[in-house]
Amino acid sequence: MASSSRFAASAGLIAVFTLTSRVFGLAREVVFSYFFSTSELLSAFRTAFQIPNLARRLFGEGALSAAMIPTLTDSLKERGEEPSRRFVGSLLVALVLTLGLAVVLAELVIAGWRTVEDDLALELTALLLPYAALICAAAVAGGVLNVRRHFAVPAALPILLNIAIVLAVVVGATTLGLSGPRLMYLIGYAVLAAGIAQVLVTLLALRRISFFPLFNVSFRDPYMGRVVRLMAPMVLGLAAVQINTLADVVIAYLFVFAEDGQRVGPAVLGYAHFLYQLPLGVMGISIATAVFPVLSAKAAEGDRVGLASTLSRGVRMALLVALPSSVGLMLVAEPLVASLFERGEFDAVATGRVSSTLLLYSAGLVAYFLQHLVVRAFYALKDSATPARAALVMVVVNLGLNLSLVFVMEERGLALATAVCATIQVVWLMFRLRRVLPELRWRSLWPDVWRMVAATGGMAAALLTLTHTSFLWHVLGTSPPVRLAVLIVVGVVVYALGAFALGLKGLAASLRPGKDSGSRTS
Repeated sequence: MASSSRFAASAGLIAVFTLTSRVFGLAREVVFSYFFSTSELLSAFRTAFQIPNLARRLFGEGALSAAMIPTLTDSLKERGEEPSRRFVGSLLVALVLTLGLAVVLAELVIAGWRTVEDDLALELTALLLPYAALICAAAVAGGVLNVRRHFAVPAALPILLNIAIVLAVVVGATTLGLSGPRLMYLIGYAVLAAGIAQVLVTLLALRRISFFPLFNVSFRDPYMGRVVRLMAPMVLGLAAVQINTLADVVIAYLFVFAEDGQRVGPAVLGYAHFLYQLPLGVMGISIATAVFPVLSAKAAEGDRVGLASTLSRGVRMALLVALPSSVGLMLVAEPLVASLFERGEFDAVATGRVSSTLLLYSAGLVAYFLQHLVVRAFYALKDSATPARAALVMVVVNLGLNLSLVFVMEERGLALATAVCATIQVVWLMFRLRRVLPELRWRSLWPDVWRMVAATGGMAAALLTLTHTSFLWHVLGTSPPVRLAVLIVVGVVVYALGAFALGLKGLAASLRPGKDSGSRTS
């Protein structure tokens, strides 16, 4: 009971800070839409920012953190705090040295490339590259805080970045009178300043909990070797995922144009990506982040039944949010985009492109939720090879779908490819996980899943009926904010009533030990 309570409290705390971060992220996207719309300038920035994002997801929040968390958990259990602090210090030094060298080499390559063919995306990439080392160091230090059950600071780190970007855009455009590339360069410098602040905040948080890294570096620490061995296949798998993401953006930059010839693909994808990431970031990643240390601890203790039980509760919790979020986003995509972004430089044409892309991204939302949980279960079991193999196969499938669909559906084809590949991958991984963790009983989840599907179906029927009720909109007005507000309120109420009527009492019920599916038989 205590473990379940801590899990729920941790997920809730992370969700609060993540929601705050997403509010500031929304402010960032709103100012982007007002000043840049879906312009080639914004497409260049989003393309350039993919490189530090790729590094963050590989070495920060990705493979390195995923390998470090169970290893640090083992180190604390087997060796105590001081050797574990030395281990963390060695890990951070190795990370900064490796990424620092990679940044220098990449800068040299870009400098040579620009002598042949210059491009604004290349210029911005060169500016933003140092952020890769900064954010990765902050993310790994945040992973250490998560192991010590301190979730607030890591969850709050993106707030600093979003505040810095919003201030740079608003102050640069309205006070300094900047526009075009000069304004975008100011945003780049703000990103670097935010990276420095993120590193300092995480290190101060580690000092406050008396777990500041000891930097008397020893690369011969056997736990460093464990991290490398565990991380290698993870890097392969996550690199495959990030290659997919980078391929989406690069293909969009090269092949998706507006009628005036501007490269609009990455700008459109960025707005849609942010919106479907809202429920995923606030709840999906919060649940996965909170459950991962618990899964690692259960695996370290050899408690496979407890591991299966914890994962089952996490899956129930994720589905309860993911199913209605997916369908709801698909049904309110157009008024949502129009309400948030359609002002300033952002016109109705941009709304149409972004909302149709959002609809297709949203179709894969359930898969995105479950993917974060299932992959972490493999990592807790020290099996990083299986997710890597699945990801590598998906690289080929995704690339083939991208190149097949982009010329027919433009950026919408890239979104559809992402949703299809995520669904295939998570189904594959769930079947594989059941074979390596026979204590896991997926069948016991089906009664609750069907109740969630029924409640979601009732919500969808209500929203579709409202959408086609012309008399209602004649009375209330057809402005996008009014339509959006009505649809959201009705959708939430109908889903909540349906969930209650069908016996889904809410997130707390999915965490109650008495409802645990991990120990049932199929």
